[in-house]
Amino acid sequence: MACYRLFVKTSSTNIIKDPKPLDDIEEFPFDEKSFTEAYGDSFELFRPWYAISSGIHQVPKLLAPPESWIEQLTLRLNYLDSKVSANTDRSVLTRARAAYLEFMKQYVSGLAYGREELSVSYGGVLRPFQPGKRAQGLDWAYLGVTMTGELRLDNVRLLLEDVVSRNIPGDYIETGVWRGGSSIFARAVLRSLNEGGRMSIVCDSFKGLPPGEKNLIPSDRNWNMRPYLEVATKEVAKNFREAGVLDPNVVFAKGFFNETMPPLASRIKRLAVMRLDGDMYESTVDVLYHLYDKLSVGGYVILDDWTGFPAKKACEDFFRVHNIKPEINDIDKLAVYWKKTEDVDIQYWRYEQMKFT
Repeated sequence: MACYRLFVKTSSTNIIKDPKPLDDIEEFPFDEKSFTEAYGDSFELFRPWYAISSGIHQVPKLLAPPESWIEQLTLRLNYLDSKVSANTDRSVLTRARAAYLEFMKQYVSGLAYGREELSVSYGGVLRPFQPGKRAQGLDWAYLGVTMTGELRLDNVRLLLEDVVSRNIPGDYIETGVWRGGSSIFARAVLRSLNEGGRMSIVCDSFKGLPPGEKNLIPSDRNWNMRPYLEVATKEVAKNFREAGVLDPNVVFAKGFFNETMPPLASRIKRLAVMRLDGDMYESTVDVLYHLYDKLSVGGYVILDDWTGFPAKKACEDFFRVHNIKPEINDIDKLAVYWKKTEDVDIQYWRYEQMKFT
């Protein structure tokens, strides 16, 4: 069977089309050796793009790739501007890119479905849709593919645009992805910036949260009793494909974080943005102790679960024992982010001995 890769048309604008057999196309610009796949008894690190046997390339796309969107929106804006007086100092390309990302935000959050979207309660009961809660990420989506909320999606875009503008090296990683919507949006942002060479690393157990049996803190218990949070890898890969952003630089890390973080740490070179959404203390220290030293100085950590979640204490304990005091910035009522301003010598022995305070 032929290997599949993305086709890149060489012109002033890169246009990525549907995959075709490798013999017939040019290659998507990525280093095949930059990330090696790995499989263990309890984890998998793989690129779903190459999972030909899964039939992922037979999943129909609902949306065209970012490059095609931006090209067509540029043509439309040029036409419209010829009919009216466009009172703006922003370039047509900038406006086309912004329009695409605004649409993608509505798509992944479920807002694009209007009155057909619903909210799901923590008990798995359908409720009437409340746009105000969705903006703050205070409900679970029904048709949408993220529960992140508009403000947190805006933050993902802002931080990715910032690290790109400042040439901060590294990839994007999200730990805890549910249906993949936030990572899909982040991939759309990177591709819209012609930064598709950066990897998007998508980490989840794809079977819900761990049982919290390590008893690090009492509030880590019973997070696994929420079946609505269990989404299989094939479903998340399908969502990437439907959104037009599945490409060879999307990497899935399947397994609980204590299982996937060690092999990931040995393969990741640098990170520019880390988005942590593991809720629990245990899940958060798994990520921080293995990957924080991979984060470039000038890069960012987003913590989705700050207010009222065990993850906040995990971060505060991590700051305290490493004697760092990052400036914590609110995103909305639940989430925060901070910038890494200095290298940190990670006290990994604490993780090995489970002495986090």
